[in-house]
Amino acid sequence: MNARQSRMVAIAGLISLLLAGPACAADPAWQAKVVKLVTANYSYPRSAELRREQGRAIVKVVISATGKPVSVQLIQSSGSEILDREALRIPMKVGTFPATPTGADIAIVLPINWQIG
Repeated sequence: MNARQSRMVAIAGLISLLLAGPACAADPAWQAKVVKLVTANYSYPRSAELRREQGRAIVKVVISATGKPVSVQLIQSSGSEILDREALRIPMKVGTFPATPTGADIAIVLPINWQIG
């Protein structure tokens, strides 16, 4: 983990997920895998860091039954255009998530936090 990554807020609160379907809510292992993959792809944009921009963006990610991210939508802005753009990129950087436990597309809402420590 580099110095920039260590300055980001821990994602323990990331599991405030909205899932489509009761089967997903019953599968915390799948949720944990999604959170772990998103967390592993965090990055603090250098330009935002230099400007000391911090914030929390909330994104909605639709994951296909096969685990491909179908779409990412900004639900709430962080207050920084730079951080908002990065929030939209992070789920797409993952590439492929685990297949959904329901065998159908799932919409998941994730808060993405940046804080300079």
